Amino acid sequence: MDQERLLAAVLLADVVGSTPLYERIGDDAALQQVSDCLDVIREIAGRHGGDFIYSKGDDVLSLFERPEAALRAVGQISSQLTKGPLSARIGLHFGAVIRARGALFGDIVNVTARLSSTANPGEVLISQSFFEALSSGSRGALRLLDKMAFKGKQELFDVYTLGSDDGIISTHIASPGTFVDRRSAPPRQISLVIRYGNQLRSCRNNEFVTIGRSPECDIVVQRPWVSRHHATFTISNGKARFIERSSSGTFVSMGPGHEVFVRREDILLFGSGVISPGRTSSLGGAQVLHYEIVSN
Repeated sequence: MDQERLLAAVLLADVVGSTPLYERIGDDAALQQVSDCLDVIREIAGRHGGDFIYSKGDDVLSLFERPEAALRAVGQISSQLTKGPLSARIGLHFGAVIRARGALFGDIVNVTARLSSTANPGEVLISQSFFEALSSGSRGALRLLDKMAFKGKQELFDVYTLGSDDGIISTHIASPGTFVDRRSAPPRQISLVIRYGNQLRSCRNNEFVTIGRSPECDIVVQRPWVSRHHATFTISNGKARFIERSSSGTFVSMGPGHEVFVRREDILLFGSGVISPGRTSSLGGAQVLHYEIVSN
C-alpha cells in the first residue's frame, strides 16, 4: 500500500446550524446553502495551499504543509461565515500524519476532530503543537484560551484560539477545564465520585470520566435515548464540571426541587447530586447517576 509520512497541519471545519435551516426553509434550499458553505471552506483552504482530503456530511478536512497558511485560511473562513446563517466549529493541529488511500491516518486526525467537536459554533480551537510550529511573528495572532485533557493522554495541553480585536479574554471553553489564571492561588484539591448501578468511577484534578451508550465510555448507560458519547465529568483548577454534548440533553439536580435541563453546554457541579441522561429522573425507566464531590 502506497503511503506517505509527513509533518503537516490539519484543519477540520464542521458546519453547524443546518438542522434549524432545514426546518425553516426546506430540504432543497437548505441543502444548497450547506453545499455553498462547504464549497466556500474548500475554496478558501485551497487558495491558501490546503490539500482537500474529504468531506463527510457537513465537515471539510484539509492538509497544509505550512501552519501559517492554515492559520490564514481559518481566519478567512471564520470571517466569511459570519456573513451567512451557518457557522463552523474549527480545529487546527500540527504533527506527524500518514497519508494513504486518499485519506489521513494517525493520532493527529483524532486530536483535530476533538478540537473541532469541542469548539463552540464560530470558534477555532488550536493545539499547542500548532502554536509551537508557527513562527514567532504568527503566534501573536493567537491567544491562550485554556488547558484541555485528551482521552488516552496523561498530560494537559494548552489550547489557543484566534485573537480578538477588542482585547476581551474569554473565560469559557466547551471542553474540560476553565480559564487558567496563572496569578491565582493554587486550586483546592477535590475528587469527584460517580456511581451508576454497580459501576463506580472517580476522577481528580485534570482527569475526566465519560458517560454514554458506547462501550468506549467509562460509564456505559445502555438506553436508546442516551447518546453514544453523552457527557463528561471532569475536575480542573479545583472545580468539578459537567460537560454535556448529547442530542437528548441531561437533567441535573444539585438539591431537592432544583433539577435543571442542560444540552450541549457546561455547568459547574457542587456538593452532591443526581444526573439523569435523556429524561427527567422522576420518569419511569430513567437512568440515574449519583455524584459526590469530596475534599482531599
